[in-house]
Amino acid sequence: MMMMNCNMAGRLFYLLPLVLITLYLPASSLAQSVTASFQTNPVDEDRTTILICNVNNLGTNNVVIDRTIYSRTEQLVSGTQILPSVDDNFFLSINDNADGSKTYFMTIRGVYHITDPGTYTCRIESAGGAVITSQSAILSINYNPISSDPRCSIADSNTDLTRLSGDEVVLACTSEIGYPPVDIKWSHSGCNKDRYLPGPTVTSFGFYNSELKIALSDQDNGGMFTCTLSRPDGSYSKSCSVGPFVVLGGEVCNMESTAMTAPSPTYDGKMTTDGSPSPTDGIMATEGNDSWTHVANKLLCMLCILLCFVFYAV
Repeated sequence: MMMMNCNMAGRLFYLLPLVLITLYLPASSLAQSVTASFQTNPVDEDRTTILICNVNNLGTNNVVIDRTIYSRTEQLVSGTQILPSVDDNFFLSINDNADGSKTYFMTIRGVYHITDPGTYTCRIESAGGAVITSQSAILSINYNPISSDPRCSIADSNTDLTRLSGDEVVLACTSEIGYPPVDIKWSHSGCNKDRYLPGPTVTSFGFYNSELKIALSDQDNGGMFTCTLSRPDGSYSKSCSVGPFVVLGGEVCNMESTAMTAPSPTYDGKMTTDGSPSPTDGIMATEGNDSWTHVANKLLCMLCILLCFVFYAV
């Protein structure tokens, strides 16, 4: 028993200096750590979210917060202040916790999908600017394409809607992708209604560019080609159209039926976007002219019959 106590005392004798060093070690020399997260992520556009950075054992070191978008990095916070160059929709508050740690709350109000999504990094720097430790959080923003999208056009040099059967036409549809990305597809209404046509789509810097190359046939006479953006849950749907095409020598479509089934209410042969239709003097005017011609023919026939009666009576 005496020998065991001596051994324990010997061990404590060797451990005592380490305990004393630990007790009197400056806070700045302890292991620093930082965590980063968003209160709401992803967040809907125009809403508010908060970047939360928890910092342990900061000591005399400095806290820096920056943001990286498309490889461009901007510093937002240094120490206890938001930099003057930062937009006024950023606000910073710091909480001193009971355990000696600090929590940095950086509020972003009215988030915008072009300027605010990206990688936000909280880091601890020494007085000389050396990075001690850091952690990042990626902010995503839910948004739909802008109100003017999608935009449809004829992408080749000939923009005439009157074509010969077999002519190749290149149609283009451009739009913001949105987040989560919206679905994009082409469709066709004409003699051969609801024929879906695949088109290659290129994405670049948050935009869709979908081109559709087609060889016009008789079935495309009077038809509309429509580019539609949509979400699977049905929360968003928008489209634009090109047409109607006139294919010379092609079968004459039932224009009234085509107009009713076309995805976009556009009858004047111009390229428009849903929300601003221009049903001017196209199909409906043609149908009205046919009706007046029919009435005029009837009146002329009645006049001829009346003249015949008068002639025989005389």
